[in-house]
Amino acid sequence: MKPSSAVLYGRLMTGGRVRHLQAFNAVAELGSAKRAGEAIGVSQPAVTSLIADLEELLECELFQRHARGMRMTETAQELRPFVRRALASLERGTDFLAYRHSSANSIVRVGAIHGAICGLLVRALPPFAQMRPDVTIEIHEARLPRTASMILKQEIDLMLCREPEVRPEGWGFSELMPDRLVVVTGPKHPLLSRGAMGFSDLFDETWLLLHSSTSARHVFDKLMEHHGISPKYRSIEALSTPIAVAQLRSERIVMLAPFSVFRQLVEFGLLAVLDVVDIPPLQPVGVLSPKDGDLSETVLDFKNFLSRYAQQHP
Repeated sequence: MKPSSAVLYGRLMTGGRVRHLQAFNAVAELGSAKRAGEAIGVSQPAVTSLIADLEELLECELFQRHARGMRMTETAQELRPFVRRALASLERGTDFLAYRHSSANSIVRVGAIHGAICGLLVRALPPFAQMRPDVTIEIHEARLPRTASMILKQEIDLMLCREPEVRPEGWGFSELMPDRLVVVTGPKHPLLSRGAMGFSDLFDETWLLLHSSTSARHVFDKLMEHHGISPKYRSIEALSTPIAVAQLRSERIVMLAPFSVFRQLVEFGLLAVLDVVDIPPLQPVGVLSPKDGDLSETVLDFKNFLSRYAQQHP
């Protein structure tokens, strides 16, 4: 009978070592126990023994031996991404420890959607840095679907996002700033002189699309479906602000997007907003985090600062 995942995990926890994973990854990459040993600083027999130990623990063949070295089996090829992620996570952990040894700074790890970065953090971080130069803010940009994974893996201390349908256990959500959907375009678009208009007045325009996972894209798709329209659109999805700005400024195209994403660019005159009166509302941006009592003092200070800043600088 094949062992269950729980049994295999238990074996790795009791009999496995980091050296096993190191040897596996080195042989997978270099195709030779000799070269793998040179890469990780052990002898060829030691690498061969480590691979044999791992194969015994997992009850499967990981490498096929041949005259020129060792070749991964299909099982090893499928296992390798997990091993690489585990080693990379350990490396990030040692980087963090080295940083803490060499610096007195505290670290706050913040996950944030693009709208929270462009609409809030770009404005709030400079005054926070002046007030708390002893704190390092580590930003991880992510779309909402990745939030659960980042929280589960404890990669972030708090998340700036729109309220999720399901909150992680023990985490709560509080609003920071309102947001709205706007139709953004280049500063020379001819419709800017028209004044107020309805969304139906834009059906003949060419659209630049946000990523399909975003709230604005969901609203856009529902609007077009409701009106029975198949819009004209550029064949590129705008995955970054620079791409979107370049497209909007160079052609007669429009884009439905959160105002938070393009707020500064509109204020600087690089982009403009059409006066469309019937756009559906958009959820505000807020902070998703554990209860205040479960936060470190530094993380709680940063969370409270963002709340005060958003109220004072809407």
